Amino acid sequence: MKTFVISDIHGCALALDRLLNKIAPDHGEDRLVLLGDLFDRGPDSWEVLETVKMLKRSFGERFVLLRGNHEDYLLQPKLTLSQRFMWERVGRGATVRSFKAHGEKMEASAPWLQKNCKMYYVDELFQCVHAGVKVEPVHLNDAQTLMHDHDVVLENRYKGRLTVTGHIALRAPTWFAGDKKTAVKLPMGETHHLPDRGVICIDTGCGKGGRLTAMVIEGDCYTLESVAEK
Repeated sequence: MKTFVISDIHGCALALDRLLNKIAPDHGEDRLVLLGDLFDRGPDSWEVLETVKMLKRSFGERFVLLRGNHEDYLLQPKLTLSQRFMWERVGRGATVRSFKAHGEKMEASAPWLQKNCKMYYVDELFQCVHAGVKVEPVHLNDAQTLMHDHDVVLENRYKGRLTVTGHIALRAPTWFAGDKKTAVKLPMGETHHLPDRGVICIDTGCGKGGRLTAMVIEGDCYTLESVAEK
């Protein structure tokens, strides 16, 4: 069994379809982990959600959807003024327009997301969160860290259990060793052994004119694949 981890989709339905066709997970055998941030910025958030619902039905218990900061904006019962302003800045309007074009409101997706989003995923050799991790085990991290934190990239101090994240758009997937200095850009299409520690961020800017990236993990090895946003 392989595990396919896909980073922030941000309303880019065509990129998601192309990436799924490229990596071709086996819906009957493999596991699929989405790192969150399904919506906003890109033009097709409604279509993304429909695809994700189909994937949930197809993969069943082997489907994992993490709650990113953009899901958090939608699911919080009440946002502060600064949170509302930030959400507008990072693409809420695109999602509103996408759902409106299909005769729906964005808020209609909230019950399904609330039911299906998880805060983290833990496997034998690695774990996944949307944004950040500071302490071990992962469940001891607060929600703000897991969904909104930038420190694993900006401070590069986490040297605990290997964690795969999205959240921060980079030019290339990058491994952060946690020593405040070592950050290694990772190549596409090559198979390598998983590092024991640190963070691999696979957000490559989909929704910002970048690429949508998947990490394909089999045993203790991984390969990275990506497609252009458009």
